[in-house]
Amino acid sequence: MMIRTATLLPGRARGILLVSAAGILWSTLGLGVRIMDTVTPWEILFYRAVAQVMVVGAWVAMRRGRGFSRSFADIGADGFIAGASISMASIAFVYAISLTTVAEVVFIFSMAPVLAGLLGWALLREPITRITWLAMGIVLAGIAVMNGPIGSAGLSTGTILALLSALGFASFTVLQRRRRHVDMLPSVAVSGLMTMAATGWLIGGGVPSSRDLVVAFWLGGVALAGGLGLYTAGARFVRPAESVLISMIEVVLAPLWVWWLFDETASLGILAGGAIVLAGVLTQALGRDPDSPGRRRGQRLPPPDARRRATRRRRIRRRPEAAASPPPQ
Repeated sequence: MMIRTATLLPGRARGILLVSAAGILWSTLGLGVRIMDTVTPWEILFYRAVAQVMVVGAWVAMRRGRGFSRSFADIGADGFIAGASISMASIAFVYAISLTTVAEVVFIFSMAPVLAGLLGWALLREPITRITWLAMGIVLAGIAVMNGPIGSAGLSTGTILALLSALGFASFTVLQRRRRHVDMLPSVAVSGLMTMAATGWLIGGGVPSSRDLVVAFWLGGVALAGGLGLYTAGARFVRPAESVLISMIEVVLAPLWVWWLFDETASLGILAGGAIVLAGVLTQALGRDPDSPGRRRGQRLPPPDARRRATRRRRIRRRPEAAASPPPQ
């Protein structure tokens, strides 16, 4: 329903809406891990991945029908690397939460916009606009406020895992952006299969309770798979750094859920920093680069489809013989 409604909007607005919805769903991942406090991180990851594969596989089958197998071939090597990247991000995220607080993990995860922007420049040669630099600076300032003046006691295992999670998510964003002409949703199913393969031999035959299985289905089938599906659909219309910044709504909401339900401390500094991060997200989502042609001339740019049609008409007028010539036999 969300994607169907979003198709009525212009491309960039559609991307912003879908990526924002993904961030809201992802904000419940830390809460779900806290609820499943009687099982190991490996069991959480394995059963969550089972639900992820089931839901995404059914989603791809409904969309592609007989082209189900072909859809996995279409994503190419980039799609499988993207799946491995998000699998790494998922494993690192869950295990980091088992070692430290949800707030600390998501704050470190907030470095993903900077990493995505740099990877997007390195791999796609996409420029980082002034408005994106400004938004990045605001987000980093918010992270600094949330971490506070005390700082952490060196690089802990949880800190390193949170950094790996941010890097994996940034890589996933850039790789699926590089193949934006292809439906990359199957890469989400691939990531679930990779997570199952990586954690299945570590669970030792353990089966969670019925309550934990329900939570695992929510985490894998709704929060993670649904969020990744919305994010994959929306990130095709925005730059990597921009899409990651918008999804940072997760960073603001995730500590609030566990503070509200589990009384996991959220200090005034955390709330203030979260507000600054949200300001950075809104700056990126609502801002426009001052160097864009439409802004310089005080005019709105026509939609991309209109520009392509206009360009095609100009080419036909310049080369009428090409338009009149029959196609090759």
